[in-house]
Amino acid sequence: MAILCLGLAFGRSSPKRSGARPLLERLTAHYRRRLSEARIAGNPLTYVAIAFVTPICLFAIGWLQSPVLAVFAGGAGLLVPRLYLAWLVHAQSRQSEIEAPRLLQAVLSGFTAGSTYLDALRQARLTCTDPWIREDLDYVIQRFLLDVPLHESLQTVRGRVTTRNLGLIWETLMICAANQLPTQAARTLFFELSSTVQFNVQLANEVRARSSGQRAQIWMLAVIVPGMYLYLRLMSPQLLSVLDETTLGRYLLFPLAAALEVIGLALSFRIARFEP
Repeated sequence: MAILCLGLAFGRSSPKRSGARPLLERLTAHYRRRLSEARIAGNPLTYVAIAFVTPICLFAIGWLQSPVLAVFAGGAGLLVPRLYLAWLVHAQSRQSEIEAPRLLQAVLSGFTAGSTYLDALRQARLTCTDPWIREDLDYVIQRFLLDVPLHESLQTVRGRVTTRNLGLIWETLMICAANQLPTQAARTLFFELSSTVQFNVQLANEVRARSSGQRAQIWMLAVIVPGMYLYLRLMSPQLLSVLDETTLGRYLLFPLAAALEVIGLALSFRIARFEP
């Protein structure tokens, strides 16, 4: 009985030991998947190194002022690589959204000329300049040539898109292909869709123009406060002796001011932001 129990114990623990991987390999695999989801060509090892080095550097910089600020800076450093990756995805999504009207016009022109779905997508592939849209069109065309139904590939592409106009285009294409609509019927749907996309673009441009002054004021206020601090630090350091020599200043006032500056900047841009 003891031998059997010992064998079962080792038999259960051995798969776990064989399946366990070093922490670096697990992190590399995780970030490789994240970068592939974001469609960013990058080395996952570099991203892992940035994720480790950034909190340490910010913690060291914050320690020069106070331990409390060092803790806040280290916590912010843990989020910086992730926020940077999200910012890259958001910026490229906006660039692809700008290219959406051109994609719509290319597909509509193909349907008007009597082309098939495949020919219309190929024509759109030649006219579009955005790398993400070209990659999606290549994906759909190649899978269609491999006898994969067109609507299945379009559904996969639609799941990657987060913006409105580009999502409407892919979703309309998916519906037309799934229901096997003739190109003339699809042309009518895309003609109606072009009016909606044009209205969305005009509305976004108008709101962006009206909020440009507000965004400029946000940047101005965000620069003034640190600028005044640096100016007083260089010209008259004795005025900031409360922040340097007292416990209240080092552990409460300065970290609180830095946190309020960052939070106020983030909330201001979130209020002024408009997603079409």
